[in-house]
Amino acid sequence: MTIWAIKKPDHPENVQRVFTSLKNGEGRFGWSSVETGDLRKLEERIRAGENLSDEERACWHPFLLRIAPDDYVVYVNVPEWGQCTLAKVTGEYQWRWEDKDFNHRFPVDAASVRTFDRNDKMVRPYLSARLKLRGRKWTIYAETEFSLLLAKLAEGEQPEQMTDAHRLLYLREAVEPHLEGIGIAAHHTHPNVSLESLVKAALERVPGVREVRRMRGRADKGADLEVEIETIPELLQTLVVQVKSYEGAFNDLSAVKDIERTIDDADMGLIVSTATSVSEAVKAAIDGLREDKGKPVALLYGSQLGAFLLKHAPNLA
Repeated sequence: MTIWAIKKPDHPENVQRVFTSLKNGEGRFGWSSVETGDLRKLEERIRAGENLSDEERACWHPFLLRIAPDDYVVYVNVPEWGQCTLAKVTGEYQWRWEDKDFNHRFPVDAASVRTFDRNDKMVRPYLSARLKLRGRKWTIYAETEFSLLLAKLAEGEQPEQMTDAHRLLYLREAVEPHLEGIGIAAHHTHPNVSLESLVKAALERVPGVREVRRMRGRADKGADLEVEIETIPELLQTLVVQVKSYEGAFNDLSAVKDIERTIDDADMGLIVSTATSVSEAVKAAIDGLREDKGKPVALLYGSQLGAFLLKHAPNLA
């Protein structure tokens, strides 16, 4: 699939003309003001070594011969400035002389025609930037972002102007797989007990943490770490932490039971895992523990663990 961007016609009456033609199943392109401007015939003459007239050279836009079925065209600033209209191509280039211009044609699926604001939040920022004018025509190399736009348009998402909050959300979505990768890497670089050391070092750098103790021997009722946190001046709370080096989906109910055995002597609990997903059984067990004990219990895994380590682990960032 190639995505072709096409500049709006220069004259307002032609903008509406092109827009109406799209809705009727035909894409049109200007710079076709002589009856001999059929690109297929011009190409044959060029290959034969013939010279074109000045008017014929003005008609020579060979990119139209490369437009193919299943490509998309996006008319920029059509029907209004800042708006774009897209359509899916269903056939190859055609020429039909009717009047003094816009005789370059190609069939499109009329049902695929959609109009959107290029500054709408459903248009990812990179694609929006590619929809700024770059000449008469250009190729949009943003297939992923364009596919996401098509999905949003198909869902009938309501228009809303792009804001900095939306851009940050899209940035978060883009980096999330990389953050998840940090936890995956930690599973390999800090297996088993060494992961406790890494989490301990990170927790010690969290603002408000006064002390992090490793629980060993008889004092270890289920927690790997015990954390003293100063939530407000001179008010300390205790957090018990269970650390699990895990690969793939986390379905270890024993981690929840370990926290259950020790949370009576603490204010809150935390399970840290290098897993990339969590089973519904584990989520349900944690919800049950919260309700039974009346205390907060959190689960840190996946991209959230990656962000935590990136922010707090020594020498990682």
